[in-house]
Amino acid sequence: MSNANAHDKDIQVTVIGGYLGAGKTTLVNHILRTADERIAVLVNDFGDVNIDEALIASQDGDTISLANGCICCSLVDGFSAALATITALDPVPERLVIESSGVADPATVAAYGHSPGLRLDATVVVVDAETIRTKARDVYVGDTVVGQLGSGDIIVLNKTDLVDAESATDTRSWLAQRAPQAVIVDAANAVVDPAVLFGVIPTPLVLESEHKEGHAGHLHAESLFDSWTWTSTEPIERDAIEAFMESLSESIVRAKGVLFLADDPEQPMVLQRVGKRWTLRRFLQPSAPGSRMVLIGLRGATTLEEINQQL
Repeated sequence: MSNANAHDKDIQVTVIGGYLGAGKTTLVNHILRTADERIAVLVNDFGDVNIDEALIASQDGDTISLANGCICCSLVDGFSAALATITALDPVPERLVIESSGVADPATVAAYGHSPGLRLDATVVVVDAETIRTKARDVYVGDTVVGQLGSGDIIVLNKTDLVDAESATDTRSWLAQRAPQAVIVDAANAVVDPAVLFGVIPTPLVLESEHKEGHAGHLHAESLFDSWTWTSTEPIERDAIEAFMESLSESIVRAKGVLFLADDPEQPMVLQRVGKRWTLRRFLQPSAPGSRMVLIGLRGATTLEEINQQL
């Protein structure tokens, strides 16, 4: 299956937010070390990020070029200047990752993802499993901490290795009550599968033939996530897709695909879902016949049989 992003000229935008000390910078470094696509990262200050020196190819003022083709830009001159630098790159990056300030509202930062040439993909909020509930009660910062949760499509419950299982479960339930629109992903040292963050399907799981009936498999050997690929040669009813999106388990983190709907079978549509937010829009590029959709979620979250029954 071809990723919807592969035919989309807009730069996909991922915003990473969360309160001070939650692990945002650690997550950014993890992204830079494991990037399989050309990524641009906007950060408040290079000194705060501590980019792995082994990755740095060159530095020119407020821009750092990395050996893996990624690039980092500082926000010292503001968002407008940084975005102008990013969109002027040749070739342009496939994805823009913005690390917001620890006291900022990620939703405000995410608004930049609707700028010309950009498309907001997801807002990721990182929280500290040890301290999040205490900080949420703090008279000075509590409103900020809780407000950040409301912006997240994906909440990374970080540092779960530093708390016991009961505490992690209680915190997960607490987060679900305060951010019912988000999916919650556990992490230690901010290590999160790129497929979860970006919805990028590893090559072995890409559907290469429209004749295959579907596929399921592990993303990475160490990953807690699976992916499931559904295909159909027949147009699908719009109501069926809407009902399917509403019925998906909370353990499904992402869904994406190219669909042909029964009410306009000649016009391909791009489906994108992150967390519980989903969109269906016209696909402006040529597409092979047949609908194709990939779901990413926790192992055991669903099966191909269940997906086929629902669709």
